[in-house]
Amino acid sequence: MKYANDYSGYGNEVLYRMCREKPLHTDLDIVSSKLWLIGRSYSAAIERRVGKDFSMETAAKLLINSNIDELIRKIISIERPTESNIHEILNAHRCFVDIIAKETIIEKRSLASKYLHFHSPKSVFLYDSRAKNRIREILRPIKRRFIILHQFDKEYTAFSYRCIYYRDNILEKKLGELVSPRRLDMELLGYSEGTEFI
Repeated sequence: MKYANDYSGYGNEVLYRMCREKPLHTDLDIVSSKLWLIGRSYSAAIERRVGKDFSMETAAKLLINSNIDELIRKIISIERPTESNIHEILNAHRCFVDIIAKETIIEKRSLASKYLHFHSPKSVFLYDSRAKNRIREILRPIKRRFIILHQFDKEYTAFSYRCIYYRDNILEKKLGELVSPRRLDMELLGYSEGTEFI
């Protein structure tokens, strides 16, 4: 089976290209710019709920001084998230959340998912409250319990397992095509093909 169309507009293509062309976390200006553009475009800005005292530069330095590049290298090799490889993605997500939480005491799980997604679009599901609530609503009649791995972020873990179940058992059967994390997000948020996100 081929993958369903997941084009989501030129704005998103710019963000994908930015992370593809400048994937590493070594340059302060580049890392700050990636955090700024992805965060602001997706209502997950680093300064939301943190306050003006915490700067983009501070967040960028935290990532530069971390092992985020090693974690991203691991998840980029994942062509399709499954229950057998999701732990690598959940680990990268948890580490990103922990890196930022060291200075802010706030879990930026939405920003973590979106930032990592643009670096590894085939493997990382995009999380926010709208997507979380929608997938719970879709799967509520199924009454299936989903695994919670306590060493990772509880909210994002449950969301990721729901995404895999929804993709494999409902969405791909409906579309007759394979579904990427981007296309799954488009379905959850009600965007049609070609709709501009930003």
